[in-house]
Amino acid sequence: MPKITKQMNKYMRMKHYFLAIAALVVSFTATAQSNNTFADERLSLSGYLQGGVMYNDTDDTSMSTFYLKRARVSLTGNAAQEKIDYRLQVDMAGSPKICDLYFRYKPSKELNFEIGQFKIPFAIENDLYGPTTVELIDYSYITTLLARNNGKYDGIASTGRDLGFQIYGAFGEQKDYNTLSYNLGVFNGTGINTTEDNEAKDVVARLIFKPSKALSLSVSTMFAETEFNDRTVNSKRWAAGVIYDVKDFIVRGEYAGAEFNSTEVETYYVMGGYKIKKDWMLVARYETLSENYGDSDINWNTNRMTLGAVYKPYPFLRLQLNYWLENSGLERAKSRTDKGGLNLMLTAIF
Repeated sequence: MPKITKQMNKYMRMKHYFLAIAALVVSFTATAQSNNTFADERLSLSGYLQGGVMYNDTDDTSMSTFYLKRARVSLTGNAAQEKIDYRLQVDMAGSPKICDLYFRYKPSKELNFEIGQFKIPFAIENDLYGPTTVELIDYSYITTLLARNNGKYDGIASTGRDLGFQIYGAFGEQKDYNTLSYNLGVFNGTGINTTEDNEAKDVVARLIFKPSKALSLSVSTMFAETEFNDRTVNSKRWAAGVIYDVKDFIVRGEYAGAEFNSTEVETYYVMGGYKIKKDWMLVARYETLSENYGDSDINWNTNRMTLGAVYKPYPFLRLQLNYWLENSGLERAKSRTDKGGLNLMLTAIF
């Protein structure tokens, strides 16, 4: 009973918190609209819903379920001749939470500043491919496990986001792209909507080099210290990737490694997509994950193959169908676990 009461109290606090935010937004918008200038010209409300049905099958059991993956609403704006912009994004799927809440000052193309809560610039997919544009329903192991989307190794599961500050910019402006871009950020390292719990800060850096419009080369690194399961987890992570993207064809691949105290992780993926018609794309991805638990000398390997189709008949509607098959187990073990499934997801954008 105390546990249930604690959860109810937490829910009520969150409910009041979001009602206060909603009231503030409505009040601010109404005030601005009364002047008939700022809100009409500078504020924009948008969002999207993602949900579907999936079937998972393992050696021991099978399961099918309907699900709601994301239900997000964003309020964005700009000012000072678009040198300042800001965003508030909340997700109402599952436990309501603030995803983004940031302020950016952009005095020049080469040097910009961002403060607040936003996606960390580690690897390629996390902040460059959002849920409404990424080709497959589930992100790669690199994004899921190493970019703060899953707390398996350090306890921080925060939709790839954190509270902090970054500088970013680009050089070598060409007709439709920049030759070199960079990000350098400092973050709490405790996840979203959470204050710092130690003296350490996470440092994340990334460089992207584009020798041509179609080709991008990326390198990134991250140094972090977190408190997890009553111990301090020191981690360093790195990633190197490539994107080749032309009109109807894309190839993307990335290799990453990390150390979490004595645990070592290596993973890579290769993804390809081809647009067969204006509204249709076929996608395939192969990826591996190797985990070496140094304390126990355990080497665990996982391989996953995903096949997908994307149908986008309208700019505001997207349908994705994925079939995946995963094989995992101890390195060189004769008996390994196989599992797979089907996932159908609809994205509605407004």
